[in-house]
Amino acid sequence: MKLRSFCLLFYLGAFIVGAYAQPDFETELKNAPKPPYIFDKEGRIVVYHGITVSYSARHADNFLPWHTREDFAKLKEWGFNLVRYYIFWEAIEPTSGIYNDGYMEETLKRFQWLNELGIDVLVCVHQDLISRKFGGSGFPDWALKERDIPYSPVTPAYKNYFSQAVMACFDDFWRSDFLKNSYIEMLKYVISKVQTQPNVIGIEVFDEPWPHIGPGFEQTFLSEFYQKIDKMKQDNGFHIPMYFQPMLIASVVMPSGLKFEPKGRAVYAVRYLDPIYERGSSGYGRTNQWIMNSTITQRVREAMRWGIPMLVTDFGVNLDMQDAMQYLDDWWNLMMKHQLGWVYSSYDKDTDNPFGILDKDGNTKPILSKLVQVYPQRIAGRNPIWYTRGTLFRLTYETEGFINTPTVVFVPRSIVARQIAANGKPIPYNPLRSLTFEYTATPEEKNVTIVVQW
Repeated sequence: MKLRSFCLLFYLGAFIVGAYAQPDFETELKNAPKPPYIFDKEGRIVVYHGITVSYSARHADNFLPWHTREDFAKLKEWGFNLVRYYIFWEAIEPTSGIYNDGYMEETLKRFQWLNELGIDVLVCVHQDLISRKFGGSGFPDWALKERDIPYSPVTPAYKNYFSQAVMACFDDFWRSDFLKNSYIEMLKYVISKVQTQPNVIGIEVFDEPWPHIGPGFEQTFLSEFYQKIDKMKQDNGFHIPMYFQPMLIASVVMPSGLKFEPKGRAVYAVRYLDPIYERGSSGYGRTNQWIMNSTITQRVREAMRWGIPMLVTDFGVNLDMQDAMQYLDDWWNLMMKHQLGWVYSSYDKDTDNPFGILDKDGNTKPILSKLVQVYPQRIAGRNPIWYTRGTLFRLTYETEGFINTPTVVFVPRSIVARQIAANGKPIPYNPLRSLTFEYTATPEEKNVTIVVQW
């Protein structure tokens, strides 16, 4: 009898603690700083869970990804609603002033495949280590000055950014009006081709900006560069949002020095790389957690200062690394805290990218199961709060007059939902027929709470 009484008290205490813990967590989410949201044409808040396509294209002869339409169809099954699609200056303009229409036609064909599948596209003008000459990709040969500087690659690859040869090439670019103007003209050509595509949400205009100019690079060179791109958009009547990054080394803790104040539509494109942990140099600990929290919070406040949305356009992790699960748990909590969308890197074999979701034989890796999540893809309302705790997903929002416009929630087939309800009413859902369910609020409903329990 005493044991039974003890058990009853134990479970009652656990229930009380759980009941009070949930509101505290929701209060924390409500009070956390959040940048403005991305909206669709119906005015709904869009939440992106995306993936990069593709690292392999960097070294392909035709600069195109290996993926077929059937390969892209798998993304929908996994719940990805955005592809961050790599294109390359060297592929677009192999000869100065002459653009490769054939490459763009093949690129647009893939955008159409994704559009048919209901997947949006963020066009990323990619570079890393500036050129294939240094084992990277991005710039055409004609945009590189011939220099007699020896180059010996080291590992991990990102350390090659600090080589004298690579830094000299970046220095040449940032100091050359001709090269910068050529790049902006290339962007003008690309935007004219892609902005009519219904599923293209924006263009990430320069991937991984690397300085080697000295102090004040962001405040002067990079800010002025972004302002010229923004002006080019306005002068040509382009409405496609501009996604822009801080300089590469600002991906860890450092505040951005950008003085760029976008006048057209823009989104802050943030990448996160912990160079100590993510390259396997050590385990993940409190210092890494502090770096992650501080960096993302810093970026959120910068986006809020500009009054523009923010999207984490690049992050990755290898589950073979020590404490990778704790890293991911902290990452997801951070994404929920600031209500951020993200793009994982990448839809590739791990022979192309160690963070790729496929192994060398093309089979999915365990990391995929951590990326496939219940989440709201479109929210027909305002002031949302959503989170997952264990086997519970919860979304609340204010309807704010939305009529006949559904909220869309993705539910992967890998879970068996025991309950799906909106404001206490069960929602019919057949996972064999659909991967999402929709809920349209009645005119009387001022607030909606959607719950998925599995």
